[in-house]
Amino acid sequence: MAKLTKIFNKNTALDVLYVGGGAVAGTIVGSKVYDAVADKVDAEGKLKPYITGGVPIAVGLLLPSFAGKSNLINKLSLGMIASGGSLIVKEILSKAGVQTGVGNVMMGNVMMQGVSADADMGNGPSLAGAGATAGGYDQYTPTSYDTTPAFAGEMDY
Repeated sequence: MAKLTKIFNKNTALDVLYVGGGAVAGTIVGSKVYDAVADKVDAEGKLKPYITGGVPIAVGLLLPSFAGKSNLINKLSLGMIASGGSLIVKEILSKAGVQTGVGNVMMGNVMMQGVSADADMGNGPSLAGAGATAGGYDQYTPTSYDTTPAFAGEMDY
């Protein structure tokens, strides 16, 4: 237990807070600068990730020379550099065809496309989803991950 207190202490908590604050500040600064120069520099929007990512990197690199080299300034700078770098790397990876982020996963989403025509029983217009088949199942698509019966409710698994 003594070893954990050497790792998780007040200084570590402050460092995490400073780096996180720097990341948030970098994102805000990058967005504000892009909004200010977008019509002059990037009318088509192709450079947005590079500008919104490059500005925090530049500010993070220059901040210690203008504001001093205290622990707070150094950690804020590291957060800004990390924030900007992650935006640029994400853009480069997505252009290379690598999926960034979690994508479309079923966790946390109830992916039901409708009620089958069988369950509708002729009362009013059909509630069947666009992909519903005669057996009452929605068709599986690679982006929906939905293999549940169309007539199944949220809790009817």
